[in-house]
Amino acid sequence: MVNDQSHQDLISWSPTGESFFIYSSKNFSKQVLPEYFKHGNFSSFVRQLNMYGFRKINKASRGKHGTDQSEIWEFMHPQFLRDRQGKLSEIKRKAANSE
Repeated sequence: MVNDQSHQDLISWSPTGESFFIYSSKNFSKQVLPEYFKHGNFSSFVRQLNMYGFRKINKASRGKHGTDQSEIWEFMHPQFLRDRQGKLSEIKRKAANSE
């Protein structure tokens, strides 16, 4: 999804390749998510990222979330790196907390 050139205006790698950006969650949800998932729910997508250990990167200069066109979400995972597909197998779902 991040490497798909047809959606580079909505999702792309950071310059370092250590994180990725999502631009305009509304458009991303409508255009990209349904191609890869059975839904177009951005909140569910973010929840899935969190379950697999991805972290949201907060940077104040990226605009306010909720303003759609100016919003930029950035996520990273130490094993999710541009051009390093061999590390993908190291990304595991977090174990459920037992009470």
